[in-house]
Order: sequence, then C-alpha cells, then structure tokens
Amino acid sequence: MKLIKLNIFFILFMYCVSIKAQSFRAPLVVAVVVDQMKYEYVDRFWDNYGDKGIKKLTKEGVFCRNTQYNYIPTYTGPGHASIFTGTTPSVHGIIGNNWYDRNSFDPVYCAGDWKSQTVCFCKNPHSKDNIGSGRMSPVSLLCNTVGDQLKLKDSLSKVFGVSIKDRGAILSTGALADGAYWLNSSAEWISSSYYYDSLPNWVKDFTNKNTALSYMKNNWRGISFDLDLKKLVEENGLAAIKGTPKGNDFTLDFAKRLIHEEGLGKDIHTDLLVISFSSTDYIGHKYGPDSEQVKSAYINFDNNLARLIQFLDENIGKDNYQMMLTSDHGAGTSPNLIEEKKLKGGNFNSSKVLSKLNNDLELFFGVNNLIARYSNMQFYLDFNKIDSIKISFDEVYKKTQQILLNENSVKSVYNIKSLNLSHPTNITKMLINGIQTERSGDIFIVLKPGYIEWSSKQGTSHGTHYNYDTHVPLFFYGANISSKINYDKVCISDIAPTLSILMGVGFPNACTGNPIKGVLK
Repeated sequence: MKLIKLNIFFILFMYCVSIKAQSFRAPLVVAVVVDQMKYEYVDRFWDNYGDKGIKKLTKEGVFCRNTQYNYIPTYTGPGHASIFTGTTPSVHGIIGNNWYDRNSFDPVYCAGDWKSQTVCFCKNPHSKDNIGSGRMSPVSLLCNTVGDQLKLKDSLSKVFGVSIKDRGAILSTGALADGAYWLNSSAEWISSSYYYDSLPNWVKDFTNKNTALSYMKNNWRGISFDLDLKKLVEENGLAAIKGTPKGNDFTLDFAKRLIHEEGLGKDIHTDLLVISFSSTDYIGHKYGPDSEQVKSAYINFDNNLARLIQFLDENIGKDNYQMMLTSDHGAGTSPNLIEEKKLKGGNFNSSKVLSKLNNDLELFFGVNNLIARYSNMQFYLDFNKIDSIKISFDEVYKKTQQILLNENSVKSVYNIKSLNLSHPTNITKMLINGIQTERSGDIFIVLKPGYIEWSSKQGTSHGTHYNYDTHVPLFFYGANISSKINYDKVCISDIAPTLSILMGVGFPNACTGNPIKGVLK
C-alpha cells in the first residue's frame, strides 16, 4: 500500500513538473538568423570558437544537427519567411529575393512596397537612393508569422526585427510587428512608414552617436589578408561596412540598444526580437566558404553571440529569456577552388544561358525572346508570342528542355506538368514546395552537384537542393530549454511551431511544420 502511495505521489509530481514546464513563458524570445551559415561551419571552426558562444549553445542547449531546407531555391528572402511562418514558398509566397509579375514581366522585390515611404534620420533623406531604401513592408507575405500569432494573442507583446538587410528584418517578423530596422546605402538605420510616422528618439540618438564610420577605423586582419577598413570606406562609401565583420558588430549594438529602450523582456508580456546577422552572407559571396575571410567572420560572429548572451544574462536575467539560432541557407564551393582541386562543378551563368536559349528558340520557331524573363532558376515564357505563332506550350518546353540539357551545368529541366508525377522524387517535392503558381516561372532547372549560379570564379552563391545549400545549424537555448544533441531530421518549417510552443501561441495560420520534440525540459 505504501508503495502504491509513493508511485501515485511520483506520478502526480512528474505531472506537475510537466505542466509547469509547458506553462513557462519566457519574457523575451530572441531569434537569431546567421545569413549563409552552413552547418559545417559549426565543426569546421570549432577550435577557433570561444567557450561562451557557439560552444555554449552546443553544450547547454538543444542542437539539431540534421536541420534541412525542404524546398528550392534557397535564398535569403524565402529562408527568413520559411523560418517564421512554418511553411514553404509554395504557401507563404516568397519564392525568391526577386521574381517577375507574370502579366507585365515587371520585377518584384520580396519586401518592396511602393505605397510605403522611407522613415529615417539621415544626412541625405531626399536622395533618390534613400527614398527607395525604406519603401518596404511585408505585403508580399501571404500568411502569418509566429510574431503575428504573438501579437494576436497579446497586443501588449512586442515584436521587432533588426538586420542589415530589409528583407531579413521584415519577412521574419510579419504584418503585425511593432517595428523593423535595416541599413540604407549610407549605412544608416532606417525603417518604413508601414511601421512608423517618424523614428523613435532613441534611434536618432543611436544614429548620432554610432555611425558606421566609427566602426571602420581599424584594419580587418587574418593570416593571409590585411584590409584597411578606413580606406575601404573612402573607396566604396559607408555601405562597405556590410561586407566586413564590423557590420555584425553594428547590428548587435543596435539590437542591444533596442532591447533596452523598448523595454523588451521586462514584464509578463512575452516579447520577440529577431536579429538577422547579414555580414556573413556578404563576406561569403565575395570570398567563398573556404576563405580566410569567412573563417575570420565566423570567429567574430561567435564573439558577437557571446556578447549577446552576456548582455541578456545581465539585463534580462538567465531565467527570463530563450534563444533560437539558425540560418537562412548555406553556400556552395567557390568555382576557383573547384577548378584548383579538380573537383566536379563550376559556374552556371544565367545571363549567357538565357541569351543562347532565346537565340536557339528563335532559329527554330522564328520568333525572338520567347523566354521573357529568368529568375530563381526559373524561366518565364511570353505566352502572347507563343499564341501569335500558334504553337503549344509543350512544343516550346520540349525544345527548351533539349537546349538546356546540353549545358554542362544542368541536371534536369521541369515544368508544372512534369512535376505532377504519381511518384515524385525528393527533387520534385522540393521544387513543388518552392513554387507559388501566381509568381513562379514556367520552366525550372536543377543544377548538377558542385555547380552554382554565379558569374565569377571568386566567391560563391546558393539556391540548390544539395546539402551545402540546405543543411543548416539549429540551436535552442535558455530558460527551461533542454541540453541535448538531436540527430533526427528537422525541416526548417518545424522551427515556427516550436517557437509557438515556447511562447504559448497558436501556430502560424499556414504552418505545415511540426514542433521539434525534446526542446523543453
């Protein structure tokens, strides 16, 4: 009898612990996105990291080692949208950083909104470039984010986004965000009239005291390079900070100031801050993943992460915040290194391919520019021209497919019809997840392993379905978070419902992902 009573007590105790764990809501959730952080950078630079950044998240938090993007192409805009909506571009509509209007063939930018106006505290507020820099909003996003769900549950919760890139700050936070900030071409923090009539006074004060120039005084040094940052600014303007580790320093300091001034994490209303560190992407594109510059950038980011954790510990409290860290995509090997090491792969030059394709189609059908536009490894057909010469889509597709498959870099060519197969492959599933029928093109290509869409032998790009583009790190850390390594496959769309559980809100309205097991203690 005594044993039965003890068992009942134990069950009740564990039930209470479970309920307490599930009901805990941290006052602040910080979601960190590291632009272009390949999974392998965790292990590759491990010995160079300190004990208080990546290593701390690995040892004290949940590290999901098999986190994958489940759509193509993989770019910054779709990545941020997918992380925080819990679904794929086929649903949330952000199919690339850019795409084309299917009727007019006018370009569309993923965060563009010409009904909005730039809101800034700038030296040259009326310059043409600055006027355009802030005409942004989440209007192209077709569904809710976790931030939207948080605001719907509690209007007193605060949601903010910070990034060098406008799309990183905007698409991650959603329609109901209290604010989003990004840099203009003069490296000044700006926003949009979608959020503000004028910038808060603290932003103006930060701008007065913390200019990009104040960060670009010293040299950026590595084993094989020594870059004079001051000279870099003189030659390229203040926007040069974006392509150096100082850009991430600048982002972190602004985010810290925002936390303090907006009072995030200071009451019972859970707040969400998204910080997207973009300089790693600029540096990766320019120098490539195997460069000394990229290594230096991630060592610097690790230091930034340690600084962020220390700031949160001291100002919010160790038991009062939770953190998620992931990336929006990876990157392929630089073409010059592929050539040097005699590996398979190289460049896919879309401009040259489009020109040759249209020339070959004209020779065959007698009409020029049947392919109106190219974007995101997708070709947009001019159906008015196709109809005018009374040929079918299938005829154009078959000839286009024939021409493209002669390119060394092209593995497969598809259209919507060929994707609707009774037995879809992993590639076709990822293509389908990346296609939004009202925005995407008509013919889709898949590159061979090792090939990237890039016009230079230096640097790198991304966008494919291969692991180097789709495999990214994912960490959860902080109050009531478990300490474990998770080897189960996790899709990027699983992050949003997991964050929803942490914050005690409903899943985003179009969410297709599943909560990750074992994140909470």
